[in-house]
Amino acid sequence: MRLFTGSIFMKASGKNRITDRKKVPDAGFGRVLPLVPKWLFYPLAFISLALPNLIYSGISWFDTLHIMKWAWTMVPIALLSLAAGLHLAVRGPERTGFRFDAFSAVWFFLLAFISLQPLWTDIFARSTYMKEWFFFASLFAAYLLCYNLFDSGKAWRCVLWLANINAAVNIVFAELLIRDMNGICSLIMNVPGNYIGNTGQQEMFGLWMAMCVMNCVILHVVYTRLSSEERTGKGQRCVRYLNLLMLAFVSWGLWNSTTRAGVLSLFVGMAVSAAVICRNMDRKLLKPVWTSALIVALVLLVNICMGHFGWSRAYSLISKTSDMLVNMANVGARREIWMTSWNVVKEHPVAGVGLGHFKWHYLEAQGRALRAHPWMKWQFTYWAHCEYLQWLAEMGIFGAAVLLAAAIWWLIAFVRALRQRRPLSDMALWGCALIFLICFDALFSRPFHRIENAVWLSFAFAAANRELFSPSGYFRGRTADYLYRSFGVFIAAASAAGMIFLASGCIADKHLRAATLTNRAVLQRSHIDAAARSLMERDEAKEQLAYHLLSAAAASGRPEAMRAGTEQLARSFMTRPHGKLFFDLLEIAKQTNNRRLLDMLVPYLHPNVFGGAPAASGEHRQ
Repeated sequence: MRLFTGSIFMKASGKNRITDRKKVPDAGFGRVLPLVPKWLFYPLAFISLALPNLIYSGISWFDTLHIMKWAWTMVPIALLSLAAGLHLAVRGPERTGFRFDAFSAVWFFLLAFISLQPLWTDIFARSTYMKEWFFFASLFAAYLLCYNLFDSGKAWRCVLWLANINAAVNIVFAELLIRDMNGICSLIMNVPGNYIGNTGQQEMFGLWMAMCVMNCVILHVVYTRLSSEERTGKGQRCVRYLNLLMLAFVSWGLWNSTTRAGVLSLFVGMAVSAAVICRNMDRKLLKPVWTSALIVALVLLVNICMGHFGWSRAYSLISKTSDMLVNMANVGARREIWMTSWNVVKEHPVAGVGLGHFKWHYLEAQGRALRAHPWMKWQFTYWAHCEYLQWLAEMGIFGAAVLLAAAIWWLIAFVRALRQRRPLSDMALWGCALIFLICFDALFSRPFHRIENAVWLSFAFAAANRELFSPSGYFRGRTADYLYRSFGVFIAAASAAGMIFLASGCIADKHLRAATLTNRAVLQRSHIDAAARSLMERDEAKEQLAYHLLSAAAASGRPEAMRAGTEQLARSFMTRPHGKLFFDLLEIAKQTNNRRLLDMLVPYLHPNVFGGAPAASGEHRQ
């Protein structure tokens, strides 16, 4: 078995990178039989990482935002996993250089945990559960693929550049949206007045900007080091200055997003990068970090000045920040959401409510919270606005304990690397900074629930863990070889199943869209029934069936048809309780004087108000 020395990500020259390692097993980079050919791996990895934040589904789909983001992120991962799994199953670990590190083992344990969760938790929204399962499995596969295969510093810098270009285009789209000029381009989401680009939601736009500002900062560090080593020509100096211009432009988008969590997360990421450079690299590289921070601050100053002429959103950011400081107990309008989320936890402390089921328990928990705290306002949201609280609600104390243990273990490894002044590569520096940035944002937002952002967390962990943890060797013996090959079969089968699941969901989504475009009742019912055959869209199809039955009842005037539609809508509400369904059912109960239905809905209402309108859930749909 070959041994390797030097950085995993760059050639071993320069004192800022690993120049010597003790004898450790080769990770298989550059072997004759790689796990996946690099001509296939890098293009698909670039698509999955750099493109989806610019993609949205459009009006030709029923789900106008998410389904194409899922496809462009998860299908490349599934294709790579299918190829890697088959290769591992046929050739085994030694001939492919495959590594299953300890961090992968923890992730795999969590995947097994959520796979078995239906044994002890009531999973009543099957389509939601399966979507979340494949989401989580995709992140696990992305980590394994990047850990084993992403070994090129040039490719790493390239994917960062592509992400930053994505952010810049999103800023242009956002500027057009806020001026109601999105109609000039069909590639822009039709959500005028919202500074969100094609990300679909303000918090996610702010997080994406913060991540790309962090990319620019680390690239500036890299180009400064290369320049000091006299390894740059005129072309690379131009790239260095272009990166600074990109930094300023993306910072403009960050400040105009007015997302406080994104701004604070960037500060955390930059502080971590400075700490790593100070302890593990040449301290002279702190200068580009401070330079980058100065550029970000200057862009804020320019933003404030231009806000006087109405050309920026600086005053909105200042107003929101002032409100946060004055009303600190409100935690940016999250206090009531967290109180309701804690009620979900208290009702299901051990087993949890099930993967993806937090949102379907929110209304019930809010009803109890409102009775205990009548001063709270009625609202509905799909998210706890704190990923860790939502994980606790869905996984229970045992699942949360595993996640906490993994986080503490990783933090210990990170602190140990700082204390030992262990040389780290540029890519590991970036990985550590991005992990802290995203995980801090998760305290106030939901980055783990957007695949186009969460896949970057998998990539960052892969980049950091290969240097924070000691590389693992092969488990030898026939049994170990059999386990590795079996794992290859598992990931290949799961990837194939995931692509079939998504393909059937896409077909069903098209059927649902077609159903909304026709006034012919028979054809509409045919499309809805076809959509219901897909597990991915079954629950959505049943909800649309209820509205179809209600429309048919209104046209025919038959009481029995109205009862059938109401019963179907009530069944959909019990499967996926959300704000729109609730108020539609409440209106029907009032109009038909349906006392039984009204009694079912009253516990969800505010004790002081009989009626009202649901608050926005945070997603902008077209």
